[in-house]
Amino acid sequence: MRKTQDFFNINKFDEGMRYSDSAYAALPQKDTLDTWSMYHIKAQYFFSGKQKPHLALIYVDSMLVALKNCEVEYGMEYMRTLMLNGDILMSENEYAGAFKSFYDGSLFAEEYLDKCSNYELSSRMGLIKYRRGDYLNAVPYFKKSLAENAYCPEQTKVDIQQWNLNTIALCYEKGGFLDSAAYYYNADLAYIDQNINISPAERKYLTSARGIVCGNLGGTYAALKKYKLAQNYLKTSININNRPDYNPQDAKTAQLKLAGLYISFSHFKQAKQLMHEIETDLDAGKGKGITDDDILLRWKKLQWEYFDKIKDAAKAYSSAKSYYLFSDSLNEAKKNQDRVDLDEGLKETGERYRIDLLNKSDELKTTYLSATIVFSVLILIILGMAWYNLKRSRQDVDELTSLNKLISHYNLQMQDALTALEQSYEENANIIKIVAHDLRAPIGGITIAVSKMLEKSNWSDSDRTMLRLIQNSGQDSLALVSDLLKTHNSSKEIKKEPVNMYSLLAYCVSFMRLKAEEKGQKIELDAGHFTAFVNRGNIWRVICNLIANAIKFSPPGTTIKVLMLKKEDNIVITVDDCGIGIPDDMQDKIFDMFTEAKRQGTTGEQPFGIGLAISKQIIEMHGGKIWFEGKPVNGTLFHVELPIQYLN
Repeated sequence: MRKTQDFFNINKFDEGMRYSDSAYAALPQKDTLDTWSMYHIKAQYFFSGKQKPHLALIYVDSMLVALKNCEVEYGMEYMRTLMLNGDILMSENEYAGAFKSFYDGSLFAEEYLDKCSNYELSSRMGLIKYRRGDYLNAVPYFKKSLAENAYCPEQTKVDIQQWNLNTIALCYEKGGFLDSAAYYYNADLAYIDQNINISPAERKYLTSARGIVCGNLGGTYAALKKYKLAQNYLKTSININNRPDYNPQDAKTAQLKLAGLYISFSHFKQAKQLMHEIETDLDAGKGKGITDDDILLRWKKLQWEYFDKIKDAAKAYSSAKSYYLFSDSLNEAKKNQDRVDLDEGLKETGERYRIDLLNKSDELKTTYLSATIVFSVLILIILGMAWYNLKRSRQDVDELTSLNKLISHYNLQMQDALTALEQSYEENANIIKIVAHDLRAPIGGITIAVSKMLEKSNWSDSDRTMLRLIQNSGQDSLALVSDLLKTHNSSKEIKKEPVNMYSLLAYCVSFMRLKAEEKGQKIELDAGHFTAFVNRGNIWRVICNLIANAIKFSPPGTTIKVLMLKKEDNIVITVDDCGIGIPDDMQDKIFDMFTEAKRQGTTGEQPFGIGLAISKQIIEMHGGKIWFEGKPVNGTLFHVELPIQYLN
């Protein structure tokens, strides 16, 4: 069976199955353990290798039949059967059945097995928490499993300890504690290095595990903005597992992370090559596994981001549409999951636990019987007094009952209102997503049309400059629509890239100069050449908004200055106007969303009151800050401070 498991560990399920069938057929006499082992291998084959859980469950039933009436004699096998049954049910999101299997195994292990057996049960309880998204509360279960595994023989520890360390790190990563995640990933790598040479079989398994952990650690370092470390670990992961005898499916996950990193830093050639390799492997079925749908979904989203980043509006729109259609189909398949399932399982388990306690207390009932008789008289007296008091307080009870019914009625009304609000929010989010989708096509069409016009050579310099402004505005508008789509896709991350800040400011000034000229104003730019790691479209919005405000609140004929200086590891951008200033009673409100601190411009321009609030949110998401100060005579200085970060 160990030889078969070695095949399974490297995704050679068919080879492992053929080896198992040959070995089983060669046995002259087959006992209970042989039969159970054969069914166990077939259950694993259909569960892990073929992703057919319904067939795997049939063989689990056969395993239980093989052990019938000798569960205690084959205690470990019986417990493993219950755990495999729970694993399969959990993979199908049937948490009630999974929890029942794990609970039955726990009761059995406590009564008949040693402490070593409990580590697997603890890890399964942790997996229930993990699958439900309760990552931080899953951590104690995996740490408990680590401690319990210390009671096991040395030869059974290595893969379990390694798996627990990696899973603890995953819990911390998904729970947002990235430093703790990196600590446990590195602890896992150190543990692998310490044990990798104990046997040839373990060496291959641990080598593949090292690739998995390196991929996970690379993703964590990317989130921590340690980009050089992230690249190194992701490349190591790909080199290890992108081989037939290892874990090509995990290698695809690392390739996706690395391609995303390349796209964020505009390394388009490397990103395109990786994406092509992933697509080729998916089409060929290389490393096929249970996470293929997730990998394909992530690939589609990456393709969308790639085309969006290289300003190919038509392909970006097509990729975004493909991503959302596939995402919606996956969500549709999952939406029938019964969220009450686990609660019902816990309730049933609680009832079973109480029955167990009652059964165990039978031997004490005789002792308690005599004491019960002694107290019976006292109970009758107490009941009599209670009846007397009940008659006197019946009216109060009736009033409380009426109040309780009224509260219940209001509670139902509140629940209906909350349900309606949730439905309204979902409908609004869907409407915004649809509008954003539909906006991409006309804006993309305008951008493409202007690009075609620019290919002609008969334009004057001023006309060509105007067309380029329209083209750039269209591209930035597409980026804004993409941000809107990503916002309503529950993405909290902003995509950053190295940006030449001087070029960005020059573009903002050119874009706003036409508006300033309508009021006879001038805009002057005085800036150094610095590169910052930011979201270009978002920072463009902030600077253009500040310049627009300066134009709005400055008198005709004045000059607006845009300055940029380096301050230690930050850059400070200043918009200096000679406008009407900000009154004292408005100064603490101008960054509030939908603020009432609104005034018309110097020539009657209408205010909206949300531009500065949005700007503040964008700057804070970049780790920077925005503030203002009044000038001694007339005007205001708005400052934006941003950190300078590079990809080493």
